[in-house]
Amino acid sequence: MSPAVSGRTHGLVHGRIFKRLLIAGQVGADHAGHAPADFESQVELAFDNLLAVIEAAQLTSDDLIRIMAYAASPGSLALYNLVRERKIGSVTPVSTYVEVAGLGDPRWLISIEGEAIQEVDP
Repeated sequence: MSPAVSGRTHGLVHGRIFKRLLIAGQVGADHAGHAPADFESQVELAFDNLLAVIEAAQLTSDDLIRIMAYAASPGSLALYNLVRERKIGSVTPVSTYVEVAGLGDPRWLISIEGEAIQEVDP
């Protein structure tokens, strides 16, 4: 197997008893639906939204095991990674970044899905 890209994780194993949260795609828009025009601001908001869903489920970013980003901004992987590092730091979930032609609304430049798991004592 080849090394994981950028030091990321190929796979993750967890215990038999856990709390699991599946997070729908979080776009780069605020609570009023406003999406800034620039990619970096949208990625910041998308991560803020993702982390808010995690917090609402009484989990933390340390419980994040998977993120899947869909970007409608060609050539933006480096900028995405900079924001990702600012938002989740050393957390190393299984990660995928895909550039797409567009998302559900032409104003949206990013959508980030996730999964978080918290081990529970039996």
